[in-house]
Amino acid sequence: AGPFLVAAPLSTLGHWAGEFAAFSPLNAVLFHGSAEDRALVWKHEIYYKPRHPGRRPYKADVVLTTYETCKAARAQLAKVPWSVMVVDEGHRLKGKGTQVRRLLQDEIPSGFRLLLTGTPIQNSVEELYSLLHFLDARAFADREAFLAKYGRMRGGDQVEDLQALLRRYLLRRVKGDVEKNLPKKMETVVDVELTALQKRYYRAILEKNRKFLNRGLSKGSVPSLMNVVMELRKLCNHPYLIKGVRERLASVKTREGRDETYQADPLVLCCGKMILLDKLLAKIKSEGSKVLVFSQMRRVLDLLEEFLAARGHRFERLDGMVTGAARAAAIRRFNDPAGRSFVFLLTTKAGGVGLNLQSADTVVIFDSDWNPQNDIQAMARSHRIGQTKEVRVYRLVTRKTYERQLFRAASCKLGLDRA
Repeated sequence: AGPFLVAAPLSTLGHWAGEFAAFSPLNAVLFHGSAEDRALVWKHEIYYKPRHPGRRPYKADVVLTTYETCKAARAQLAKVPWSVMVVDEGHRLKGKGTQVRRLLQDEIPSGFRLLLTGTPIQNSVEELYSLLHFLDARAFADREAFLAKYGRMRGGDQVEDLQALLRRYLLRRVKGDVEKNLPKKMETVVDVELTALQKRYYRAILEKNRKFLNRGLSKGSVPSLMNVVMELRKLCNHPYLIKGVRERLASVKTREGRDETYQADPLVLCCGKMILLDKLLAKIKSEGSKVLVFSQMRRVLDLLEEFLAARGHRFERLDGMVTGAARAAAIRRFNDPAGRSFVFLLTTKAGGVGLNLQSADTVVIFDSDWNPQNDIQAMARSHRIGQTKEVRVYRLVTRKTYERQLFRAASCKLGLDRA
């Protein structure tokens, strides 16, 4: 059998290679990087040279690559009769028009396909159809018929029918099935109060958009509504994310009768979440633990960097702008038992996949993702097989704001996955 193709996120390739080296006799070859690097690997590591009659031509049993490399080297990869194609983080193929899915399904042939994912359903049953169509295009040729039968999932009979269908295609193993001694994960939703300053700006945003909001939702109003929602989300995270607020606070001179609440430590004291995080980190540090802090926004990480530096907390950072070498070095420093890094700042998108950060036993979700599965993936950076401590998760949700509505909607989406 073979050769086998594994397409995975770049951040996980090193882990894949290490696992093959540790547990398998198969020759696994990394195929990614620049065009020159790929050409050398293709020439010397994929095929035997010279070829001998009666000997299989492939030197590599397994080729480990990335989605991006599949696009860049599609012509080369299409020439190989792959016996099995494995797609790690397979939920990335969920979109109806996903370019990577079309590429792997239509342009790179394989005898058998396997998707690996912890989140086969994230938002809707329609996403599940995309994955099933990738696995068996003949059986799942009619999207409309599938959605007509399972799309709304209003009755128990529908759920049971779909579960019976999935048994032929889905092998599900949760962490508790394979690691009986995995410590618990305890999630606490922390209600955070807006500061007086945040409340003032929150009301101002709503007042400014009152006429628009009173008109109700129409197809054309969705972009404007999303802009309002984003401004509210930014304000809940920190008022400095609203244009002009920091400059306005800095320009105000303290005088008799002026509210001096924010003058001593404005970065922290004008933000409810920052006040809570300041107290929480002090407690965690006194216990000798390490902490991961996730946010959707890079600008939030900028403010958290400034705050951590002011408090003297050693930290690492990972977002979409951090390169592979710097990424690996940051992870190594944080996981070093003798290292001094206390906090790891991560964007949920960049830090939620393929990282092993078990040295941390505390996770802070500074702001929740629209897609609850992304937050679950983020928590799994710490709560994973091999963790020896109970993992504490603190999810910060601002009371009586749009964040609370978002969290409720996300909780409903999780119910679909569990069904």
